[in-house]
Amino acid sequence: MSGRDVEVKETRKEKKDGRIQSIIECTFGLFAEDGIENISMNDIAAEAKIGVASLYRYFQTKEELAIEVAIYAWRIEKSIFNEVFTADSYKELSGYEQLKVLLEIFEDALVSQRSFFSFVYYFDSFIKKEKVSAERLAEYEKTIGDTNTIVVNALKKGISDGSISFTGSENPVLAQASVQEMFTTMMHSLFCLAQKLSISGELLNMDRIVEARKQIEILINIILVALRN
Repeated sequence: MSGRDVEVKETRKEKKDGRIQSIIECTFGLFAEDGIENISMNDIAAEAKIGVASLYRYFQTKEELAIEVAIYAWRIEKSIFNEVFTADSYKELSGYEQLKVLLEIFEDALVSQRSFFSFVYYFDSFIKKEKVSAERLAEYEKTIGDTNTIVVNALKKGISDGSISFTGSENPVLAQASVQEMFTTMMHSLFCLAQKLSISGELLNMDRIVEARKQIEILINIILVALRN
């Protein structure tokens, strides 16, 4: 293959990759706003400004596209955490201080990335209804796992350096909890609240009594107080 042929092939790949990325970004916006089940492939094609036949050449099913959008959404979150996680100043913090920083990022995300939480809610509902297999979700789960590891490592460091302690708690439930149990419960609680606030947080008058960010801040501080040695 000549140098010119290689250049043409690489250019075509770049254009294809660019189109796929554009489709994924457009689809994320639609899914986060209206839910996955309410959006058709025709809607996506129109938003991405391509023919529906072209869309099907890139993604054979809406399920395949939804999974790619989910991976894209979590990779953005991962990059946000990594900006802090890789900094030398972060590495010098105690485990408790690291966890506090990570949870504060989560608090900021509720305000700046509410669409992410609504999308994850819709995606979870979609894969459950469609009975998507664990094998199909392997890459998606790995992307989440990479982000979760950052928080788990902060918990482990805190236990190691003595800045976090729940195994010695007078509360028997906390005292018997493993790191994984603590992490899973903590993150599920935060995610459930964030999703509630993102999707239907102000539907009723009673929901407006306490501002959304304040609710997240209170929950985070309840967690930190429970873990502080």
